[in-house]
Amino acid sequence: MYKKITSLALALFFLLSLAGVSLAAKCKGKVTKIDGQEMVIQIKGKCKIKCGQKVTIRPKRRVIEGC
Repeated sequence: MYKKITSLALALFFLLSLAGVSLAAKCKGKVTKIDGQEMVIQIKGKCKIKCGQKVTIRPKRRVIEGC
């Protein structure tokens, strides 16, 4: 009985965590101008970002190949 309840609870937790990740917006663009504390980004395609909205930027990491 406890195994069934535990497995059901874990399955619901997993589904709810995936739902939160799928709501995150993914937009691609290119930085066109940096002026002090301001950055201008040209967005490709349709993206529902409004002026003044906070965003998080993850720069691409460069891979260093070792021996």
